[in-house]
Amino acid sequence: MIIDAPQQLDTPKQSQPVKSVLTQLPPRLAFFAGVVVTSGIIFAIGFVILVVMMFKGVDFATASTTTTTKTPEVTTTKTQPTGKIDLAAFDSGRIRGTGDITIVEYSDTECPFCKKFHPTMQQVLQDYDGKVRWAYKHLPLTSLHSKAPREANATLCANEQGKFWEYLDLLFERTPANNGLEDSELFTMADDVGLDRTAFADCVENDKYVDVVSQEAKEAQSLGGQGTPFSVIVDKDGNVLAPLSGALPYAQLQQALDQYVQ
Repeated sequence: MIIDAPQQLDTPKQSQPVKSVLTQLPPRLAFFAGVVVTSGIIFAIGFVILVVMMFKGVDFATASTTTTTKTPEVTTTKTQPTGKIDLAAFDSGRIRGTGDITIVEYSDTECPFCKKFHPTMQQVLQDYDGKVRWAYKHLPLTSLHSKAPREANATLCANEQGKFWEYLDLLFERTPANNGLEDSELFTMADDVGLDRTAFADCVENDKYVDVVSQEAKEAQSLGGQGTPFSVIVDKDGNVLAPLSGALPYAQLQQALDQYVQ
């Protein structure tokens, strides 16, 4: 009795029909057919590899997230700003309170975070009476708040008549922020705080302090200010001790101050 041998897979033999078909095609068509077949094989192999990797637990999203979460660890230590602010040359009308420590705030009158930070600083003056002063300078973010430079100029015009803080407090109280304050309100507030309307209007319309505002913005940037509010704690000689970026909650601001207040 003759027993047939078991059938075995023979890849070369199975490819003969394909090869035969390709040889019967015109050369150009055979070339494109070959490209299609090769692409199909590569796709199939890649698909199989991807499925195997997924079953083994390889997670590309997790790998990417891991890289991102490690980034803050590298940037937690920041270079402290260095520099000195000439407090002697600072306009006394824009310094509030008394003390050996001064917080110099660089602010934008149309910034909603500055509006939020304003009452926080008012609270600091109450709680650190005789220990901490508050000095105010301008850092209008013109790309976001086109009205801020004119409003900054208006506060300095009010300062000419000794009403800087009264005017600034009222401005932050009334502005909705984000360019929401009507221009006419600048003059209404001047009346409300008791300014000479004619002198004030002349000062505002002639942009009398536009260069001062620009210079203060440059000073803030030189100290590391990139947004508002940006503040720095300085000692009695004007040496910068620490930065205060953003509208810090009162508790966090208090913690920063207590490192320097005796």
